[in-house]
Parts: sequence; C-alpha cells; structure tokens
Amino acid sequence: MAGGLTGREALGPLLPEEPSTRAASAADVGRRVSRARARRALGGEALGALVGLGKDQISKIENGRRRISVRELPKFAEALGVTVDHLLGRPSRPTLAMAHRLAGGAGDGEQDNARRRALQLMEVEDVLAQRATPPPAAPTAAGQRVFDHARGEMSRRPRNRAEAERQGRHLARRARQDLGLGSHELGDLPGLIERHFGVDVALSPLGTRTDGLCAHGEGVALIVASTDFSPGHVRFTLAHELGHHLLGDPRAVINEGEPDMFADDLQEKRVNAFAGHLLMPEEGIRETLGWLSGGRVTERGLVALMEQFGVSLAALVYQLCVLGLITYEQNRLLRGQRVGDLVRRHASAAPTGAGITVRHTVRAPERLLAAAVDAARRQQVGLGLVATLLQRDDDDVLWDAVMEADSGVLT
Repeated sequence: MAGGLTGREALGPLLPEEPSTRAASAADVGRRVSRARARRALGGEALGALVGLGKDQISKIENGRRRISVRELPKFAEALGVTVDHLLGRPSRPTLAMAHRLAGGAGDGEQDNARRRALQLMEVEDVLAQRATPPPAAPTAAGQRVFDHARGEMSRRPRNRAEAERQGRHLARRARQDLGLGSHELGDLPGLIERHFGVDVALSPLGTRTDGLCAHGEGVALIVASTDFSPGHVRFTLAHELGHHLLGDPRAVINEGEPDMFADDLQEKRVNAFAGHLLMPEEGIRETLGWLSGGRVTERGLVALMEQFGVSLAALVYQLCVLGLITYEQNRLLRGQRVGDLVRRHASAAPTGAGITVRHTVRAPERLLAAAVDAARRQQVGLGLVATLLQRDDDDVLWDAVMEADSGVLT
C-alpha cells in the first residue's frame, strides 16, 4: 500500500513485552478483571469459557483468592479486550493489545484487507501516542448516554427474532432522540460516529470480500469499511458495526462480509435492526412517501428514498418490509431488480446516485489525521504517517499540502 510505515517507525512501538505478575497483587488483578468483564457485558461463565476455566475459578480470581498465572494472563487480556499491562496495573498502550490481535488473525487474502488496514491505523496511533500525544477519542455527553443505555439495558442476548428487532429499533430511536436527530436523514455519518461516540472511522477500497470491521477494547474503538461498494452500502456497514460496538459485542475484532452481517444470528439481526432504523427512521420514510405518492410505495418513491437517506436498494426494501409498507414477496421481487436500471428510469429523483455509484473513497480518522499533520509540521514524526493515513505516496505533492497552512487539499 502506498505510504505504508517501514522500519522501526512502523514496528518498533509494537514489539511484545514480557508480562510479569510479581508487582501485582491477586486482589488488584481480580478487581481489574471484574471491571473489564462488566464493561464487556460478559458473565462469569462466559469469561471462563473464553479462558478455559470454570465460573467458580473466575469468581475466586475476581475476589483475590486465586492468582492468574503468567501463562493465563494473555488469555484474559484477549477475552477482556485489554492489555496484559492493564491487568497488572502498569502504564499501558491500548493499541498494543489490539495490534497483536489484528496481526495474529491477518492472512494474505482479500477478506483480511480490513484487518490489515486496521493494523496500519493502530501502528500510526501508537507512534503518535509516543511522540505527539494526540487527543483521546471521547464521546459527547449525549453519545455516552446512548452507550450506557445500550450496555446497561440491552446486555442480555435477545431470545428470539422479535426481541432482536425490538431492541435494535429501540436503541436506534434512543440514539436519534438523545443526539437530537429527529426523523431526518443523516449527513456525514462517519463524522457523526466519531464526534458523538468517540469511535475512529476509516474508509478505504478493500475489495468486496469484506464489508467492514469493528475493533474495540480498552482505550480502542475503530470502525473500518470498504468503499468498493456504493455509498449507501457503506453507510449501512458503518451503522451495523456501530451497533456491535454500542451493544458490547464480546469479540475484540469483528471482521465481516455480507454473509456474516446477514447471517441467521440474533445478534446480527439486532444490529441490522439498529442500522436500519438509525439510517431510515419510520417517521421520515412515511413522511416522504406521503409527499411523493400518497403513502404508496412506487418505483420513483424507492429511488427518492435511496437518495434522501443515502442507502442501498437492498437495505431500503428490507426496512420497508420490516415497517409493513411492502410484503415479503414484494421485498423478494424488488431485491432482484437491477438497481442501475431502476435508478436510470427515475434519474431526476437520484442526482447523486448514492445507491449505485461506487466511489472508492479513502477517509482517515479525523483525530489521527489532524494529529499526524500537526506532528509532521512540528517535525515530531515523518511524513510517512500522513501518507499511511491517506493511502497516498510520500512525495513532494503531499509535502507541499501538509506544510501549507491550509491542509484542506489532504482529502
């Protein structure tokens, strides 16, 4: 990839460290395990299954009556989404643990492109954290309320499809209410996610074998989406991965293609319901259809809704089916249509072509890009970090853009 990190600047900060339990008491480690388990909404039995211990052993560890061995520490860190240093109470670099997870699971195939891109971003952040101290990612007060509600009120896995749908719809409505979004379309979705929820968002052409990735743990929250799809498809992926993060998915790294996102799994159905209702609220859809066609679903209405809410045809007709505005059979027939033909027949309703045009966009997390540009200007880091974030060549054109006062040309 153009502008990648090389040598010690890329790998030096990510060298593994040898854990030691000598300075940490069993009681202190147990308290940190308990707090980290609560943050990830894991029961004692579930944590035990991940690390190969029984529920009673987990209880003894959390109560300080059993010490975690050196060999067990990495397993606990992996399961809890934290670093070994965090469990031992030592100053830690949160990106270190996540980088190890990403590197350990990354292969050479296209389906692992999102994982490799996320690893690049972890490398950049680790360098910046040591040399330039970028501002931490933090949610707004409203975003934190949504997060707390999701982790507190919806920590239990849904028992059936109806409950999964209800929970997803409820969380989307809560998010729109707390963030003051009403029933309107969402504009800059990556910016909204970063601003309100403290989650870094990266867009990149990653092929069509992967849709998106969510990596989250202690001090780390990142969503990566492939832009080798239409913007509408990308937006649904972003909302879907945000749902995994808000609802405390216990997996530290969730790397998904379309078959994974739409698998017959209740947690996937819950985050799909969240994504659908966040992007396409019922009130907004009904209002638009009432204005266009007296409430009826027409071809022109479909194209107009795709354009207004910035969604794909597949996501839209699924949502219309959920809302009872079309039948399951109509949903099946509409999903089989050639989207390009539909949009071309009603081109005046879709001036941007958001539902079909593939743009191969590259977007770096705003927080990291701003910090890298500022650090490069101060000569705290090399230009390679900016090049890696933007997936551009480290050349004279980029040098001029970074060193000029106006960095708007960096997009």
